[in-house]
Amino acid sequence: MNYIISPYFSHLFDGINDLMLFVKDTQSTLMNSNQLFAEHFGFETVEMIKGKNDFDLFTHELAVQYRKDDAQVFKSAKSKLNIIELFPNHMGEVQWFICNKVPIIDADGRVQGLCGAMQKLEDSSLNLRPFNDLSKALVYLKDNYTNKICNEDMARVAGLSVRQFEKRFKQIFNTSAHQYIINLRVLKSCDLLISGKTSISETAHKLGFYDQSAFTSHFKKQIGTTPMNYIRQHSINRNDTP
Repeated sequence: MNYIISPYFSHLFDGINDLMLFVKDTQSTLMNSNQLFAEHFGFETVEMIKGKNDFDLFTHELAVQYRKDDAQVFKSAKSKLNIIELFPNHMGEVQWFICNKVPIIDADGRVQGLCGAMQKLEDSSLNLRPFNDLSKALVYLKDNYTNKICNEDMARVAGLSVRQFEKRFKQIFNTSAHQYIINLRVLKSCDLLISGKTSISETAHKLGFYDQSAFTSHFKKQIGTTPMNYIRQHSINRNDTP
């Protein structure tokens, strides 16, 4: 890699409440972080987390989503800002975080990695009111995303009108609640597919898709390949692992 990470990187934003920092190379391998980021995953020191990747730290479906965000930064050489997502700690407890990722570019204009900053959403001033307004609805969504739920259901849980709910959801997530649920279902399907415990049709049914055809269409649009090819690829990867 053609850049040097300062040994003082971890002190860059000391004193800012609950701010976690990390640096990845273009393979999404962690090259550095601050102490808070390392401790979030149960590591005593920053040195212990260096060299880890998303698949070492997260469930498969979350790793896929984080890699997708990274790839957009690497490809565009542009920052990806105000990403709102669920982020777990080493105990498996999840909270809503806001994340910014910016590319690291060398003197020749080539992207060599990215630098990221994460903060609990409730500790950030960004979108705080709409997030608080939606907090109950987001819990409801997380617990019921495999069922048939609509904006009316979530607006009622949040104590908002449907119009207020839709506006505030779009403000936070830059997408509709309906599309967010579909994306969440597809991400959750990744672990089920590669576990080999359920068929594609069973996975589609379990996650609330209308049928296998609808599931395949949404999966290909989000992941970039069909469920069958995804299973085959990960089967090959497992067989190649020494």
